[in-house]
Amino acid sequence: MTDRIIATGFNTGADSDLDRLAARLAHMEQIGCTGAEITATGLDAVVSCRLIGDRVAQLRAIMARHALAYSMHAPIAINLMDEDHADLMQRAALASMDLASEIGARVVVIHPGRCHPKDHVNRQAELLQFELDRLGPVADRAATLGLKIACENISPNRRVIAGEETSYSLDPRLLAHQLARLNHDAVVACLDISHARQGADFWGFDMIDACEALAPHVGHIHFSDSTGVPSTFPCTHEGERHFFGVGDMHAPGGYGAVDFETLATRLPLRQSTRLVIEIKRNFLGHAETRTLADARTFAAAVNGAHP
Repeated sequence: MTDRIIATGFNTGADSDLDRLAARLAHMEQIGCTGAEITATGLDAVVSCRLIGDRVAQLRAIMARHALAYSMHAPIAINLMDEDHADLMQRAALASMDLASEIGARVVVIHPGRCHPKDHVNRQAELLQFELDRLGPVADRAATLGLKIACENISPNRRVIAGEETSYSLDPRLLAHQLARLNHDAVVACLDISHARQGADFWGFDMIDACEALAPHVGHIHFSDSTGVPSTFPCTHEGERHFFGVGDMHAPGGYGAVDFETLATRLPLRQSTRLVIEIKRNFLGHAETRTLADARTFAAAVNGAHP
């Protein structure tokens, strides 16, 4: 039986400077990463939902220099529950599949549907079906290209806190239910551990139980820590949120409230899962190697608990 978690590395962050991206990937390989997640936004490899050939070729050449298991985070703005921009959102999702295929990223992370809180209450069943109808053709494209789509549980972000939008995927259990309804071989879940901690505090459920319910669908992990305390007051920059310990901290383990040790024992993940570390750049200078070691320890604990 192969390990459930097969690769560990960092998200590269959004950056249009391909030289900096090349240096970042080289550094990641040097410190012992076995995977990397490319951020599609900012690369200028897709414009108007069309691939830009020369940029794609440059990106592909840079990534091919390194023996890393690549995934790609599609634009967060993609929302397959958005009825007003349905065709545009689907084109963006399809373009994300094409870009990932061209650059050698085998998993594409997409955020599930969001809607206004009133629609979440009054039209939930209709909108959940709308999302499945829009996601189906994208999943078919992914399957044709040999890719996996990883749907990520979201956090109570600023728009959620402001009452402007919400999502069923704040609760990993509801994401599991939606993926079970879709039942598509090319679609798995991306468990964002920090988001689960935040969603649990925001909606009042048990984080570990919810993650365990999602685990049979999980083929991708985003690894970081947070307290779970929502950011409900003004901050002038990210550092202040870290100072207070609120919001989507993207912090190394131990800076928040996630019980990684217990969580590892409750995650019977899918085989060939990749683990991607998502910590803010201010933490990289002093906590990068420690966080990579912690992620490897977590992966080993998951693999050991669920052979």
